Amino acid sequence: MSKLLVGNWSHEAELANLAEHERTHIGSQGQRMLWSARPGDVVLLPTAPDARFLSYVTGLLGFPAEAVHVVIPPPGHLGAVLTRDRLAGTGFLAELAEVVRDRGVDRVEAFYFDAYVNRLVRQLGLDKGTPGFGFLEQGGHELLNSKVAFRAVAAGIGLPVPDGVVTDRPEDAVAFLADLFAAGRPAIVKKDVHVAGMGNEVLTPVDGVEAVGTRHRTVLTGHQALVTHVRQRWPWYTDGDRRRVVLEEYVPESASLWGEAEITEDGAEVYGYGEVRMKPVIDGVDIPAARRGPADPFLTALGKLAGVMGAMGYRGLVNIDAMLTPDGRLLFNEFNARFGGSTHLFRIGQRVVGGRYLEDRCLVERRTCAVPAFDEALAELARRGLAYDPATRTGVVIPVYGTDPGGTGGEACLVAEDAEAARALEHELTAAFPG
Repeated sequence: MSKLLVGNWSHEAELANLAEHERTHIGSQGQRMLWSARPGDVVLLPTAPDARFLSYVTGLLGFPAEAVHVVIPPPGHLGAVLTRDRLAGTGFLAELAEVVRDRGVDRVEAFYFDAYVNRLVRQLGLDKGTPGFGFLEQGGHELLNSKVAFRAVAAGIGLPVPDGVVTDRPEDAVAFLADLFAAGRPAIVKKDVHVAGMGNEVLTPVDGVEAVGTRHRTVLTGHQALVTHVRQRWPWYTDGDRRRVVLEEYVPESASLWGEAEITEDGAEVYGYGEVRMKPVIDGVDIPAARRGPADPFLTALGKLAGVMGAMGYRGLVNIDAMLTPDGRLLFNEFNARFGGSTHLFRIGQRVVGGRYLEDRCLVERRTCAVPAFDEALAELARRGLAYDPATRTGVVIPVYGTDPGGTGGEACLVAEDAEAARALEHELTAAFPG
């Protein structure tokens, strides 16, 4: 049977706080769901993909563009992203229901099962076929994307986490931060449910601390400055006193790690992990050529967490983040029960690169590339010998196109034999598409 893929992006409330050009970029990232499509599938996207790009994706996946049905809902109040109002019209629902019926769709895979997506699943009669939907519909999607819940679950199964607290009281926050500051240690404050580092803030008692994983950094000298700042920022930290907040020690110069697994009725399959590129928030990932063995502590922890989430009733993809500190500690800091921002890299690895790609290839993601008109981009990659070559299983894949308001721009997945070759390929890509 076929599936309905939904290219939404986290909480609608988060999208409302972004600028229009940021929402355009985020809307284009729904195209990542195309790499999970198979013949007969229906793909619900916020904006129509470039026809040449769609043919390019399906061509690499081994089937014609006509084999998938892309559906774009009517415009909504936030422009180029999927929102509740875009899916609510009776005319659109009737159209989508007809496509779903004609294509034999029996389940839904969404980037994020928000409340309005859950409602859509039930309206289309796909609740019975969507794995784990009962858990998702009763708030499970939010529970397993909560940084507060993560600390409880991780600590409960013995995973190492950064020194920190969970609280709904600003006084407790100040006390924890004051102790860290007294020892000269910076902290990171995390909103409970947020993505891509947009809900984080680094607080430091001294200047010169580089903030990675957030766009917000504040230097606070003196106890009164700390008290005043926490009081002023508390409504933002807690979404208007509706949520608890996580405060943790921030360890500068740590490597950010990310991994992914898929949970089904048969158990959890661990895909692998890589290092996250932070500039200062996520700008892609590097998946190393040599997959670590099952005894690797990161993969072991990923499998352990996935087992707990599966026992709770969750079915689907899970991503976990951790940091490797300069002194060699591996500290876990969040999970996300949804498609990851780089899930499509594993799909490209599995379905395009093939073979033992986690062992003999290195995949590098760049999320900001000055890709010109699509035909021109493909021609330039071919002219320079950079286009992905199935024979050598190396080269540049364009996984997302149209990230800029003008309809150009994109992302890149570089496939190489090892990290050194990937760096050389990235240098050549930058020369091909400067800017």
